[in-house]
Amino acid sequence: MSDFEELSFVIPGHTPETMPLDRLIEYLQQMAIVLGDPSQLHLVEIRHSSVSPVLRAPKIIALEAREMAARVQSGQGTLRQLGASDRIRRMVRSDAEGTHNLEKYALLKVADKVVLEIPPAPDEMGTVENLRQATYVDGQVIKVGGAGEDAALQLQGLDGRILSGFIVKRHLAKELAQLLWGPPVRLNGVGIWCRDIDGVWRLVKMRVQSYEQLEDDDAVSTLERLRSLKVDWPNDTYEKLSAEREGLQ
Repeated sequence: MSDFEELSFVIPGHTPETMPLDRLIEYLQQMAIVLGDPSQLHLVEIRHSSVSPVLRAPKIIALEAREMAARVQSGQGTLRQLGASDRIRRMVRSDAEGTHNLEKYALLKVADKVVLEIPPAPDEMGTVENLRQATYVDGQVIKVGGAGEDAALQLQGLDGRILSGFIVKRHLAKELAQLLWGPPVRLNGVGIWCRDIDGVWRLVKMRVQSYEQLEDDDAVSTLERLRSLKVDWPNDTYEKLSAEREGLQ
């Protein structure tokens, strides 16, 4: 029995001969977000008819990707995943203009089973304002200030961006002030999000309810620590997980 599984991403509106390379890369980038940025999914083939990139991964990783796809299909993915799905919808709509493919969906398939359907967007997606969502943000505290019972925080995200709009009670602000320019933290709370006309989600404001310090190890140290963990997986782990998943459906 193979230890790997293949997922095919069927993209309507193009053939391999007409699909621009940058457009194909954009589709794959958005699908990677939908599937949780799995580092062990690898592009191994592009099949004909529609453009169908084939992704290959160890079965455990493929199972995780399928679970991510199922959550996005039911509207329960993260805001970033749902935003990527919306982006694919708009791309499918745009690429289908002037063709006979306006009713065709982008599909994620395992063997012949469809695990995710992404329909083309309507003519106008519209904007969304003031959507409340449980949210967490990682970064380094670089500013704490304000008067009254609430204080304002400013973070520098792990990608270097400056992030504002964090509101926190005074007792938490005092604790976070001790971590100014220190190790990164994860802020947990309720965020207010908006989606612009291009379908891009943006965090407008966040009420911070708790925080936790993150380890500031470099990538090499982290990988070495993970490799040192002794995990003895049974030979039938994938089959057991699959059976449990089927039993929950």
